[in-house]
Parts: sequence; C-alpha cells; structure tokens
Amino acid sequence: MAIKLTLLKSGELLISDAKEIATNEDAIEPYAYILDHPHVVLTSNREKDDGQIDVMFRPWILISKDTQVVVPTDWVVTVIDPIDSIKQMYIDKSKTFTEPTFEVNKDGN
Repeated sequence: MAIKLTLLKSGELLISDAKEIATNEDAIEPYAYILDHPHVVLTSNREKDDGQIDVMFRPWILISKDTQVVVPTDWVVTVIDPIDSIKQMYIDKSKTFTEPTFEVNKDGN
C-alpha cells in the first residue's frame, strides 16, 4: 500500500492508495494516477488555540460506486507522503471499506 496525499488543481487534498500509470515501462513520467478509495482530507482548528487541528476524511465522490479513480497528471499539483498519524488514520479507516454490491433484478434489468 502506498498511502499518499494528492493535491489537485481544484484545491482538494485527497488521501488514498496511489499508483502511477505510465504509457510503458520505459516512460520517465506517469500520465495519470490511480487512486484507490480516495477520500478528501478535511481539517479544522480546535477551539483552543493550541496549534492542534481536527482531521476528518470523507469519500471524494460521494455518489459513485467506483472505488478506483484515474486522475490525469495535469490535474495533480503534487503527490506527497502524509505524516504517520494521518497515514495510520487512513489505514484504520480502510479496514471499513467494502466493495460495492450490485442488485440484479430477476427479469435481467
């Protein structure tokens, strides 16, 4: 698992298991990233001004059943490693990820 923070041009900060996609094995630069279970990282200051923040995750695209998203590199500002405590929060949350279930009607529709 390569847990990474991905900052997008839109300003959204995502955390996910990120993988590079290259055109071929010899490519120097990737052309996109596959983000597995991407979540937006939300932060807020605590009421006491002690320099600490609260961190929350929410699924990036709430109404999609897809768990992997391809993001072209031209939408990515940077990909960086999260601090250990944030990485562990994501790993703990990933234990609750479930694959989407599909309902099939008996008439085939």
